[in-house]
Amino acid sequence: MSGSIAWVHDHVFHSTENGRVFSKGRLPQTAWTRYLKHFDSIIVVARHGGVRKASDTATLELSSRDRVSFLLIDNLLSPARMLMNQSSAMAGVRDALERVDGVIVRQSRLGWLAAAEAQRRGIPWAVEVVSDTWDAYWNYGRVVAKLYAPFAWWDARRWIGRANSAIYVTHEHLQRRYPCRGRVSVASNVEIHPVDRAVLDEKLARWRSESPDSTRKPVVGLIGSMLNRHKGLHVALRALRRLADQGTPLPLRVLGDGRLDDWRQEARRQGVADLLHLDGCLPNGEPVMRWLDRLDIYIQPSVTEGLPRALIEAMSRGLPAMGSTCGGIPELLPNECLHAPGDSTVLANQLARMATDRDWRIRHAERNYVEARNYYRDRLEAQRDAFWSRFADEIATRKRAA
Repeated sequence: MSGSIAWVHDHVFHSTENGRVFSKGRLPQTAWTRYLKHFDSIIVVARHGGVRKASDTATLELSSRDRVSFLLIDNLLSPARMLMNQSSAMAGVRDALERVDGVIVRQSRLGWLAAAEAQRRGIPWAVEVVSDTWDAYWNYGRVVAKLYAPFAWWDARRWIGRANSAIYVTHEHLQRRYPCRGRVSVASNVEIHPVDRAVLDEKLARWRSESPDSTRKPVVGLIGSMLNRHKGLHVALRALRRLADQGTPLPLRVLGDGRLDDWRQEARRQGVADLLHLDGCLPNGEPVMRWLDRLDIYIQPSVTEGLPRALIEAMSRGLPAMGSTCGGIPELLPNECLHAPGDSTVLANQLARMATDRDWRIRHAERNYVEARNYYRDRLEAQRDAFWSRFADEIATRKRAA
């Protein structure tokens, strides 16, 4: 073990009156294990989404655990508010860094404040590069975010380039856009557990048993936050409308939180309200896996991405999939299953073929099941451990020299 670290990101956490902290996203208790193997304790510096009643946390992930404390900063829920409240954010960052020996930054505005302070203090710091900053702001859906995109991109390029160490979730895409002059490693931040072949075989048997004149329509699915347009649901709705006009209406199930009423209204404008089913949130793990197993096709029509965990999870369950060419998606899917971001015409054509060509669907289901094995936890854990072990050694060396 090599002392304590601060982990800094713009992620939104919620707290309860009894002091427990919950995550809406992908940061449950187990997410901290990869760091606690190498460090004594963690101070998580992030955004505060507000206090909730204990009874109102059923769809959230418990993030609190031993050796992990939280310093949550209020009122930073947009780029504009982040800039206006930078002084309070900086105060929180300085408070945390006074108590730690190293810093892990996940790319974000709050993260870059921590990087600047760590560099000023001479504290070792590493960056996790998990998404494309330019795409995230440019495609957020609001004018202020588009105006902020060039500044956010420049900050990301500058600070990732200066980092002591950087670990990327992609093999090529993010490295090209945001190169680091320090030590570099690659390991997806997914945590996929091995999936029994029987999960795939059950799907294949079900599809093969359906008669050619079956009226059942393949069920399409998508997982992601509905707070903005990043996951491309607007593209999927346009593709559904095109398919419905062609006489091939396909139901789409969506798992995620956000502005669900806004999306229902958009589906009505597109004339596909009866095809869209918004399933809200489910606890991570087995409930999500069971939800995926009720699908026939998965889509990831994102307009910004790093390496989408949900897509890899869907592939691991033996689902054929289609996605856009943004981020690391082309590292996961073959060209015939890709479309340019926003291209609902190509997506509709791919969905039509996947729905009607059973052999094509089966071939891609088998291919994806095998490909997802490259992202099993045990395979990636060794790469992550090597990276964080070396970062821990850097911290220990600095402490000995102090």
